[in-house]
Amino acid sequence: MADGLYLGKVFDSKTEGLGDEFRLRASDLTTHGIVIGMTGSGKTGLSVCLIEEALRDGIPVIVIDPKGDMANLALAFPNLQPAEFRPWVDEDAAAREGKTSDEAAEAAAATWSKGLADWGITAGDVAAYAASRDIHIITPGSTAGVPLNLIESLDPPSAEVMADEEEFRDQIDGVVTALLGLIGIKADPIESREYILLATLIDHAWRQNHALTLEALIGQVATPPIDKVGALPLDVVYPPGDRNKLMLSLNNLLASPLMAAWRQGEPADVDSWLRAPDGRPRATIVYTSHLDEEQRVFVTALILNKIVSWVRRQPGSSELRALLYMDEIFGYFPPTANPPTKKPLLTLLKQARAYGLGVLLSTQNPVDLDYRGLGNMGFWAIGRLQTTQDQARIRTGIESALADSDFASSFDDLIAGVQKRVFLIHDIHRKQPELVHSRFAMSYLRGPITREELEGLVDKSGSGAPATPKAASTQAGSAPTAAPTPAPTPIAAISTPPPLPAPLKARFLNQHGGNLARPHLYVKAAVRYKVGRSATPEQTHSIAFPIDPGVGPAEVLAATPLQVDEGQIGDSPPQGVTYGDLPSYVAVDGAKAIDRALRERLDDCFAIDLLYDPVTKTAAEPEESADAFAYRLQNTPAAEAKRRALQTKIDTKRASVSDRKSEVSARGMEKWASLGTSILANIGLLSGKKKTVTGVGGVLSKQRMESTARNRVERLEDEVATLEEELARISDIDTTRFETRSLKPAKTDVAIIRYDILWVT
Repeated sequence: MADGLYLGKVFDSKTEGLGDEFRLRASDLTTHGIVIGMTGSGKTGLSVCLIEEALRDGIPVIVIDPKGDMANLALAFPNLQPAEFRPWVDEDAAAREGKTSDEAAEAAAATWSKGLADWGITAGDVAAYAASRDIHIITPGSTAGVPLNLIESLDPPSAEVMADEEEFRDQIDGVVTALLGLIGIKADPIESREYILLATLIDHAWRQNHALTLEALIGQVATPPIDKVGALPLDVVYPPGDRNKLMLSLNNLLASPLMAAWRQGEPADVDSWLRAPDGRPRATIVYTSHLDEEQRVFVTALILNKIVSWVRRQPGSSELRALLYMDEIFGYFPPTANPPTKKPLLTLLKQARAYGLGVLLSTQNPVDLDYRGLGNMGFWAIGRLQTTQDQARIRTGIESALADSDFASSFDDLIAGVQKRVFLIHDIHRKQPELVHSRFAMSYLRGPITREELEGLVDKSGSGAPATPKAASTQAGSAPTAAPTPAPTPIAAISTPPPLPAPLKARFLNQHGGNLARPHLYVKAAVRYKVGRSATPEQTHSIAFPIDPGVGPAEVLAATPLQVDEGQIGDSPPQGVTYGDLPSYVAVDGAKAIDRALRERLDDCFAIDLLYDPVTKTAAEPEESADAFAYRLQNTPAAEAKRRALQTKIDTKRASVSDRKSEVSARGMEKWASLGTSILANIGLLSGKKKTVTGVGGVLSKQRMESTARNRVERLEDEVATLEEELARISDIDTTRFETRSLKPAKTDVAIIRYDILWVT
């Protein structure tokens, strides 16, 4: 495909119109890529389209699929006929919509035929694509697909890997960490005796170019071919009795019937995963949806290490030789932790481009990804993001690209244009970022495929024959019967939603199951409230205002809105309903009148009553109770710091009180001693021998000193009591001091995320 990979068309966010086709050069993916977007953004659809285009271009793809979505790549139906879709429709969803399975299949076939035609793709194109590629679905630990032998054989890596000591150690680390994870032992390269022993045994075997089976490894745990670990005898580091426990745990992997599927099937051979026996490019899907988390990590780590070893055997290439796609990277390549999948992924991102392997990852949140990985990716496809933190993670890269181009739009303008199936695409090989609406996938995107559904979908012969979808099931042992005469199809009301001017879109919500769809103005907005220096966390609201065709948009916002669950809103119109009238301003002024009203009046719709604490000048969060608010105030870092400071002051004052009381006691003793001395000195007055009184001044001085000391004690005790009252106010907040304040957010604190015309039945 000389013209490149057809991913979609350039999107104009102002008019919501489509422009030129957006085609990506396959070689651009040698610098790796990331597809980012929250659930419902169209992330899976774009990834499927990219893989389809790679296969059409003759480029094989290895897919690691922890959710089961990517098995949809096998559902490319050459004729786009209902019979091809019929085995794969969701019968429960069809029943909820009041359709039979046949009707749902007809609807799916019609949707795919029209959707592909809208993007210039014919049934002939789908047939040619389906015939030109092979889908190979591997199910480690299961025979539902092609089983994979991962624990029976632990072959040494390639000579190129063994020549690189660091890479060789990483390969051992991945195998040992994953293997211990299967038996519930958390590996630690420094502290774990289990890790150190297994790593030493595998290192010893591989350096002699000996392949290990799990059975052989278990035998070596019991009777190791080594005498020492480090500087100490093996039996000192890991006594035989303790080694037996590890041996028994590993033996359970062999003995357990549940582990039988792990020891059969094809070997992990990357070359066979890239091409079918007849030479067609393969999409090898490593399906891990049926596994638990530890098993997924084990499988993924081993496969990534196999790919690293394969890469090292390849000659250098500037063209894309193969593509590795990993869906939902969360937990496999985190910023801080180090699961056994992280090292091989980072190695591939740093080195695989020189050998023609592109790595494409997918995630809902860019903060889930190690920053070193993001920095090694030249292709970013950014869909709708959940948080401002996610936007901040990718802002720098996009703004840097904008600075190097003559593009007029800012990052905020571009990210605001992102919506369902619209992605902000940044490719370091292009002059500027683009907004791109992804094309319709040739594969039927019916959602995750279960392990049971794989049974009839997978070719286990290894012949490379195209995968054949399952046949519709019949009751066991029953003879085929003639198809029943279909019941008359009820005639749907001849009514369609009124046309809307761009950028308004019609959306649909079945709330009561009626046959009349009433218009509502659906608004999704993020809101926060400020009281003084305090601001509540931002909250997202989805509401719908009933539209009275006889009033203007400002009056519409005065009505009481419905609280709406966005997940229940659909984009496909229901059948058999009629539609209410829309006001004339929708057709005449389009979104402008609605947009003006929202910006002027929407803040009034979010007026609420909040508790307010006048002491700390802090506002409660919406719907926060007085007790919960008090508890939060008591446990803020500032309150805790103030408590510590007050307690320190109280302890200091109490120590001073104790010292002053001792001083009072001393002054009292001095006073009485002075008084006694004075009395004795003045006894002569009574006998007539003395003519003047002596010592009175000293007694009075001692009296004053004692009184001063007592005053200091009383003052300090008053200060302690005041501090204790203040500490009590912080530690035990009286909720009666809270005030209720009616608040509405400032206009700048209401961010409109989207608005549409919502038809509610």
